[in-house]
Amino acid sequence: MQSSDIKTQILSHSPALAPDTAQDVAETLSARYEVLDALGDGGMGMVFRVRDRETSEILALKLLRPEIARDPAMMERFKNEIRLAHRITHKNVCRIYDFNRVGNLAYFTMEFVDGESLRSYLRRAGKMTPERTIDLARQIATGLTEAHAQGVVHRDLKPENVMLGRDGLVKLLDFGIARALGSDTTTAHTIMGTPEYMAPEQSQGKPVDQRVDIYALGLILYESLTGRRAFSGATPVEVALKQLKEKPLPPRKFLPSTPPHLEAAVLRCLEKEPVRRFSSAAELLRALSLPGALAKQEPRSRKVALYLALGVIALMIGFKVANRGGPSDSSAQSDETTANMPDQRQIPEELITLFEAAKKGDAAAQERVGRLYLDGPERARDERKAYFWTRRAALSGDSNAQYTLGQMYEGGRGPPRNRVGAFVWYQIALRSGNESARAPFERLKQELSSDEMTEAAQHLQRLRKNR
Repeated sequence: MQSSDIKTQILSHSPALAPDTAQDVAETLSARYEVLDALGDGGMGMVFRVRDRETSEILALKLLRPEIARDPAMMERFKNEIRLAHRITHKNVCRIYDFNRVGNLAYFTMEFVDGESLRSYLRRAGKMTPERTIDLARQIATGLTEAHAQGVVHRDLKPENVMLGRDGLVKLLDFGIARALGSDTTTAHTIMGTPEYMAPEQSQGKPVDQRVDIYALGLILYESLTGRRAFSGATPVEVALKQLKEKPLPPRKFLPSTPPHLEAAVLRCLEKEPVRRFSSAAELLRALSLPGALAKQEPRSRKVALYLALGVIALMIGFKVANRGGPSDSSAQSDETTANMPDQRQIPEELITLFEAAKKGDAAAQERVGRLYLDGPERARDERKAYFWTRRAALSGDSNAQYTLGQMYEGGRGPPRNRVGAFVWYQIALRSGNESARAPFERLKQELSSDEMTEAAQHLQRLRKNR
């Protein structure tokens, strides 16, 4: 794209920019990036889909508004975004790559997500099914679990910052106003965020922690499930006051088919007092996986109930994975045995359906079972079982499982650590359309020796013959 074309596109999406400024932007961007199209125009600036001329990668580029770029305090916030975002490496969090500043122009590049925002989806479709809402909740909570583990709170979680990939992957965007947990800076208690999605303590300027993200997630799930916001009003202030004083109507008032355990989870997320909410995104994940764990019990009783439920899960499926130590998936022999099933009335119907679908060869179900064993409740985790199910899903063509399998090989979770195996599965995932695999694929491509690259090519050939 020529510089004049870029200038025209920038001007058409930002009336605030003067022609000479647009020309500066065009020249700055065209030196490194080919602007393909505009993705949107938000409060912080314009977002474009670009091609990096150096790497040929497709990226998203956010160009900050001039008034922001000229504000030292605002620029410090965005520098902080880059530093914090680099801590988080997770498939459910959009990766941020580079931050650049040229004169009064500032922009950063991030992973391009081929899909649409949750806000766009809700405007188009109105709402989601309970099943899809549960999947949305799990993926967002999984991303938040990793972010919170790195000491990062989003503080501006809303449908606009949730991307729904065409591959089914949900990604969280824009940790631009995040702050490290326990920060003692002068801005620690500054009110930041979007009023309609603020927790009560956040809108009051009180100290916040990861539970403000839990509250915002509850608002998102309520809206996704019912097609309406939990609290509505003529102005943001009116909405904020309702969040302080009123309780939301139960989702089943609007959607009777809402599973009770999902409704209970959403309403617990929306508790006014932080201590009454889930203490972490990981606890919410456990509640979504194990409906019985949602009952309000004393801590010790809740633990007993959780352990019993996990025991039921262990009885549902048994298998052995013979690991011969090499990177070749085609040589790994797996023997699945089914344990005696307990009374199915004691098992959540959703889990029964999930495991049965996985056993019948449903790749998406196999990927979810693998994810449950890999990142589910701590006492239910089993990396060997996670590898077994993730590999089955990957061989069946599930791109999310292929990407996860690459991560498992690279990190030594399940199979022995093997960068060649990781490179192969990142490559397969990328060819299946999972752009999350591009960055680790390109990185390993530069790091592997020529002998390892030859081994990878042979490994890939063996996989093709055996699929």
